[in-house]
Amino acid sequence: MKKSRIACIQNSAGTDPAKNLKKVFELTRQALKKNPDCVALPESFYWRGSKKDMMYVAKHATKKVLAAFSEMARKSRTVFILGSIIEAVEHKNRFYNTLVVISARGKVTALYRKIHLFDVKIPQGVRICESDTTLPGADTVTVDLFRKKAGFGICYDLRFPELFRELTFRGSSVIFLPANFTKKTGEAHWETLIRARAIENQVFMVAPAQTGTHPVTGVASFGTSMIVDPWGRVLAKASQAGEEVIWADLDWDLQARLRREFPVLKHAGCA
Repeated sequence: MKKSRIACIQNSAGTDPAKNLKKVFELTRQALKKNPDCVALPESFYWRGSKKDMMYVAKHATKKVLAAFSEMARKSRTVFILGSIIEAVEHKNRFYNTLVVISARGKVTALYRKIHLFDVKIPQGVRICESDTTLPGADTVTVDLFRKKAGFGICYDLRFPELFRELTFRGSSVIFLPANFTKKTGEAHWETLIRARAIENQVFMVAPAQTGTHPVTGVASFGTSMIVDPWGRVLAKASQAGEEVIWADLDWDLQARLRREFPVLKHAGCA
């Protein structure tokens, strides 16, 4: 396979999982018209709400979401990257922020639990403490996709280049980074960091993102979903505000030629 087509969905999730899912399905149907090999969705794509509702969402809505996308993957013969679900942890009052890979046969083939949790005071003066409700993951994850290796991060993970270098050393040709970046930090750093991770690791970066405003905290999201090639070129880019679909073809021959002619990874001891 010389190229793989990737579609990214950008949406603005609210407090009603059923309503969110209906909108996401509309966007997914638009994406499938492009005949992609893979559709990637943002972090928290089916729910953004209050802490008190997380257990209910984890135990009820999450199961419905997984079942619905497994069926859609099977029927469309398309891989889905669910950019994160709320995963309940037995005997705990906290949860994992978990990326799910669903194969074209409708089977869950990989889980990545967000490692770096967003515990910060953002520039507009709002304190966000993800660790109040979320447990950190411990494992880097890669999986075989399109006869290539794919690696995964979620949102705040973007600021930790050692994760992306490890994923590259483990063979990743493409790294998916679903996100819900804040508008303030996104304006300052989002595109710079996405392109930097692509350039320094000579990987494709696929970053579907949330837009809109969190209905409980009032924090605005940056949107601007992106697909970037290993030279740092932006192949596709969404707006800050719209709920939309972007897509691009990942040219594996281009990547192989770049890695051969500009052997950064070899010099880093990767190959």
